[in-house]
Amino acid sequence: MTDLNFDYNPHQAPRSLERVIVLIGFMGAGKTTVGRLLSQILHRPLVDLDEALEERLGLTIPEIFSQKGEEYFRTQETLLLNELTRSQEPRILSAGGGVVERPRNIHILSFVKTYYLKAPVADLWARLQGPERAHRPLAQDKAGFWARFENRAPWYESAGEVVDATGQPEHVARNIAQSFLGEDAFTLSAEGKTTKILTLEPEPIGPIDHIDPIDPTDPTAPAHRPRLLRAPALSQKKILLLLDRAFLQEEAIWRKALPQALIYFPQAQGEAAKTLTEAEALLTFMAENGLDRSDYLLAKGGGALTDLGGLVASLYKRGLNLILWPTTLLGAVDAAIGGKTAVNLAGAKNQVGHFYLPRQVWLDPQTLAYLPRPLLAEGLVEALKTGLLFDPKLYDLIERDLERLLNGDGPLILEVARRSAWAKARLVEKDFREKKGLRDVLNLGHTYGHVLESHHGPKLSHGRAVAFGLAVALEVSLAFGLAPQLARQAQNLCRRLAGELPALPPPAEAKRLLTFDKKIRDGKLKFVLLKAIGAPQVEPDFKPELALSVASRLYASFEGEG
Repeated sequence: MTDLNFDYNPHQAPRSLERVIVLIGFMGAGKTTVGRLLSQILHRPLVDLDEALEERLGLTIPEIFSQKGEEYFRTQETLLLNELTRSQEPRILSAGGGVVERPRNIHILSFVKTYYLKAPVADLWARLQGPERAHRPLAQDKAGFWARFENRAPWYESAGEVVDATGQPEHVARNIAQSFLGEDAFTLSAEGKTTKILTLEPEPIGPIDHIDPIDPTDPTAPAHRPRLLRAPALSQKKILLLLDRAFLQEEAIWRKALPQALIYFPQAQGEAAKTLTEAEALLTFMAENGLDRSDYLLAKGGGALTDLGGLVASLYKRGLNLILWPTTLLGAVDAAIGGKTAVNLAGAKNQVGHFYLPRQVWLDPQTLAYLPRPLLAEGLVEALKTGLLFDPKLYDLIERDLERLLNGDGPLILEVARRSAWAKARLVEKDFREKKGLRDVLNLGHTYGHVLESHHGPKLSHGRAVAFGLAVALEVSLAFGLAPQLARQAQNLCRRLAGELPALPPPAEAKRLLTFDKKIRDGKLKFVLLKAIGAPQVEPDFKPELALSVASRLYASFEGEG
């Protein structure tokens, strides 16, 4: 057995994102409206502090003021603010305008991410005219309104990051989301080439069925034409958009938003698109349209499509510029990271491939947050593998917040994607072409997972197959006397992510499929084990029979639990 000899520091990984966001500002600043939009963008629940207080006390805000008085209201407000911000439940909190009047509240806000929605007092007063004022007991007198604003303004400034709230609420929400998520870009460099891995700017959620011609200087351009596509390096180049067939409805939108682009949809979808036939058809399309090595191929889709796009980009005229836009969590945490490209052959995965680094990889927080639960589960399997291999914090995040992640909490999902991509990038830099054996550890869970995937074909997704394969690898690790407590805990996560158990192939077929594993050298099968988090080991001459017997025993135990 060989240990992984890799100097890795998970504390240098991308930052964690705060679990609670608080919006503050004077009456009329739009905290609730902006909060609702921000909740849509981040896919994180919104709590209105005043509404939560009304529900708790069984009285409306005007009733609380008239029956209990402002002092009572402020005391209850502080208690609830403290409770909601100290909770580990991720949320967006829209606070009342007077929350900054108590020093205790300022102290509470210092422990969470706080944004001050700032606008001139005259604008705020104008917004509150008409029926809106009836629900504002402190907005009945203009002079008092002005005085309260002047008194609170310095506290607002000191309590939160200032956001200009004079524009449309959609733009205010987008600016807050952009500030909160940040770009947090990092790179992967190998053989003199560099991939920049970055986060797409969030956009307001809204209808996408029509787009007018776009001004290249317009900062509000829709998500279907990211700011990055307006970069000078792309403006004079041909761009081929390779789009998964899931995005067929976007064709008309793209033709308006980026009229100079070529658009190509493979005939098949998912793993069925990873064939030499599809690759040849795409290469022919590129040649017929006169692309050259200075042009760009932008692949938007899941891991199968980015694998196909990467292989074609590497082969066409010995390589043209490549950008990957993974739209599944599986693609963002694994398939699009590291420069591996491939198509399938003879019923086995990734038999024809190449190493080729893209120029950029785009992590798209909005797309990832709105994925259906099964697709999130698939990506979390690969992220769980990465956490086990390298990063205790990533593993803990998935273990602690699995249900929130499966429900699509945007910032948590982005943190998982960033940490996973960063960890893989660091390893790939040390062993880009797998000459040192370091990248072998990324096969944790895949050896038997690929057996299941090859046996079942398109009926079984990669993520579900690897979830069970990872559980098998942990069980084999137990057979070698490794990581008993960790193995059982991680297997429970695998079981939750795997969903319905796939039927096991007959032993003879499983053994045959194991001989197709890409890690076989001189007839010897490598198998990745786990001693502890961050401590993988590679068994260089693994006997397939052990994996088959362990898989059978584990399957029976999982069925018993079900």
